[in-house]
Amino acid sequence: MINRYDELHKLFRRAGCGVALLAVLSACGGGSGGGTATPPPVPPVDTPRYLLGGTVSGLLPGASVVLANGTDKVTVTANGAFSFAGKLAAGASYDGKVDSASAGLGCSIAQGAATMGSADVSTLAVRCLPIVLAGVQERIQRIDGMVQDAAGNSYFSDSSTQVIHKLAPDGSLSIYAGMPGKTGAVDGPAASATFYMSGGRAPLAIDGKANLYVADSCNGLVRKITPAGVVSTLAGKRRANCSGPQEGQDGDTAYADGAGTQARFGWITSMAMDRNDDVLLVDDGSAPVRRVTPAGVVSSINVLFAEPNGLPRAGLAGQIAVDANGVIYLSNSGGSKVYRFDRGVATLVAGNARTTGYDGKGANASFRGVRSMMFERSGNLLLADRDAIRRMTPDGEVTTVAGRVVPDATGKSLDWKNLALISSEDSGAMLVFDSSLQRLNRVDAGNRIATVPVMLSDAGSADGVGAAARVGNVRASTMCSDPAGNVYLLDAVGKVLRRLAPNGKLELYAGIAGRAGSDDGARLSATMASPVAIACGADGAVYVADRAPDAPAFNLRKINSDGVMSTIEQLPADTNSLQQYILAIDKDGYITWMEIFGEGIYRRPPGGVFSLFVSFDALTRALGDRDPGPQSVLPYSIVFDSTGEMYFDDYYHQVIFKANRSGSVTVFAGTLYSSKNIDGAPGVGSLSFAGMPSLAIDKADNLYVSGQDGVRKINPAGVISTPQLAWGNPIVDIVAFGNGTLYGYTARAIVQTPLP
Repeated sequence: MINRYDELHKLFRRAGCGVALLAVLSACGGGSGGGTATPPPVPPVDTPRYLLGGTVSGLLPGASVVLANGTDKVTVTANGAFSFAGKLAAGASYDGKVDSASAGLGCSIAQGAATMGSADVSTLAVRCLPIVLAGVQERIQRIDGMVQDAAGNSYFSDSSTQVIHKLAPDGSLSIYAGMPGKTGAVDGPAASATFYMSGGRAPLAIDGKANLYVADSCNGLVRKITPAGVVSTLAGKRRANCSGPQEGQDGDTAYADGAGTQARFGWITSMAMDRNDDVLLVDDGSAPVRRVTPAGVVSSINVLFAEPNGLPRAGLAGQIAVDANGVIYLSNSGGSKVYRFDRGVATLVAGNARTTGYDGKGANASFRGVRSMMFERSGNLLLADRDAIRRMTPDGEVTTVAGRVVPDATGKSLDWKNLALISSEDSGAMLVFDSSLQRLNRVDAGNRIATVPVMLSDAGSADGVGAAARVGNVRASTMCSDPAGNVYLLDAVGKVLRRLAPNGKLELYAGIAGRAGSDDGARLSATMASPVAIACGADGAVYVADRAPDAPAFNLRKINSDGVMSTIEQLPADTNSLQQYILAIDKDGYITWMEIFGEGIYRRPPGGVFSLFVSFDALTRALGDRDPGPQSVLPYSIVFDSTGEMYFDDYYHQVIFKANRSGSVTVFAGTLYSSKNIDGAPGVGSLSFAGMPSLAIDKADNLYVSGQDGVRKINPAGVISTPQLAWGNPIVDIVAFGNGTLYGYTARAIVQTPLP
């Protein structure tokens, strides 16, 4: 017979209740007692969890990418599907990002952030590309100032990277001061200090204690760097932007003497030290020469240039040098004469109005265009004179040291084009920099010449694949991309157009290298006379602005998708300034054309004729400028969005303008006259055009702007942001978009970053 009591007792013991049945019934809610009933424990619910993953493409053999989702990481070493090890519950949010990638590889992730549903997710799309598509990136991207110390170290100012480089005698190259790609006016330790130098206007000087002085041109400051690596502002007040000195800006005068921040500078073009450790400088547009004492007190020195007829006249100086006795030497602004300055009068030592480059004495000698000069220990003056190094004795005897076409140590012809800088070592050796060829040469005391390998020795372009290709002569408006992601590069010097395929192959696309002409026909047999700008159409055609034969105007030419070049019509003649031109086309075939310092932007509708579309005079008057007119707007790039609305930058006003199809112009992004590099909406955010800005627009109508502290992004609402792009932080001059990829030109290379 079954003992019901024992059975029930065992049951409740297993349930954790007491021994006595009454107690069991009471604790477990049984019986009819008056106690509060306790509900039975609820077993845990097994919440469904799901995998998060996607696909990776573009990984090269041996490369990897590390992905993160906010709680987990995964390393992917092969193209194809991937997933994170940890599962996520339904309703959990995730944020997929690229954590890191192999060196030289840039990756982006699309559809990376969302909320987990009730199924596995496999939609994260990771796309990787080699950062450098073609060419080789240079550490020194341009040289704007050059000087050497007593220990043989050379210093170079670089307005593209906004740093001061140091080249040691053993050939090692390092950053001496500044943060690559970062503009500003921050003093302090050299590694965290910032500069805002302008191209060609960042001369250097060094005193006997190895203090380095920098013309921080966009900021309008003279900066000092001690041998201990401390940066300070010696004189000047920081300008609001890089458009130059302006009367009334921030309530200031354009130029002023005084101590420290009381002083105002224009564009400083040349600097030298005197024996009192004063900085002497040429300030373009104010007094010819200005003096800055070690205490930061600035004064102006008025100079009268004595002419052969004995009548002194005021004039602008070009370059400045000081001899061991403290005597100042000046070149005129045209670089054809050299003067000795004494008691307020500059007396001619050598040169004349001709620019033939003849050796001789005094007025019998001639210069082709002096761009830099300094004294060597012997007391003779060295001059960088366009395509030659010249030497002038104190009594005005001028000889050519090296120049025209000269061989280097390997026997290769140097063929200097535009010597812009010269410095001298105590050994008698010299360094010279050719700004056209972007080449640094060392000339020893025996006049033996060698190329210093801090920059690629050839500024030109050459066909090849990847690092074997050479990318040079690329300027604003000479790069565009088609919908398939092919990048077109106009080599204006070689008079050819090259195409860079997505696989990194750079090859000749149109024209005959070195042959000028205007022949139409098949692209490889057609010729170009003097091409200045290109634009890529939505149909795969490439448009070229090419100077017309025997005429100052330009022709609009087209290479269709079949590879045939034809001449369409003559472009509107405007300034013929030979400086900068912009050509652009929208998806519907509206073509725009602009010459820098011209009347404005011209537009041609499909099948129509060109007419003035945006008048710069009208625009500046509408903005209420103090000095309205065409030369008060300075765009460098034009792009169109998917609706046909036009965007163009303005270096002077530091904003992006937007023009609708009817030509009505508004400020789209940035704050007028502000260059503070602030992210935000129009009127709050600000841009900073440190160089010639370039615009590109993606398929979602987001703008990308170069010429900043990195590349800035502007969404369709005009909100500025600073994205972290997969290519890192290269110093990008020109940008273009095609096939989901943003392309950029950095010195001697085309870089790329996949966009989500």
